Amino acid sequence: MNVLVAFGTKYGSTAKVADAVASELIARGASVEVVDLRERIPTDLDRYDLLIVGSPVFIGKWTKPAQEFLRKNADALAKKKVALFACCSDILFEDKVEAARKMYLEDVAGSNGLEPVAMGLFGGEVDFAKYGMFTRFLLSRVGAKEEMEKKGMDISRPYDFRDWERIRKWARDLA
Repeated sequence: MNVLVAFGTKYGSTAKVADAVASELIARGASVEVVDLRERIPTDLDRYDLLIVGSPVFIGKWTKPAQEFLRKNADALAKKKVALFACCSDILFEDKVEAARKMYLEDVAGSNGLEPVAMGLFGGEVDFAKYGMFTRFLLSRVGAKEEMEKKGMDISRPYDFRDWERIRKWARDLA
């Protein structure tokens, strides 16, 4: 099986998820190409049996490279097996998970005419020290800092909310 794992990323967290997905598929005999959509947009999609596309959710949206990849290739992707994943801090809040799944996976799929074979909503990394002033301001405006502080989290340190076993299982189920 030939697989493309294409992803958008801002700070590298989603790249690590894409690599973990690829590793699981390779371990099960797949031939996998991993592409950072900031660096290159794949055009020959016919050669893949499965296309996996992922992005972090940043201020309520997928990254521009991931959005553009889906939009520009919507017709080709609609004829292929496609899986989508998103890395999102909303997964930390039980009352936000279903809305996040709808907005960041189901709506993204629907707006691009896709019927994915699988959709995965995963946590990501949060590290306010890594972010510039503008990003910290935006995260404060959407309440991310306050939500974390309410949960007793020290926002001066980094957090990794990715559930690696869940991510690997999702990939194994695709294989």
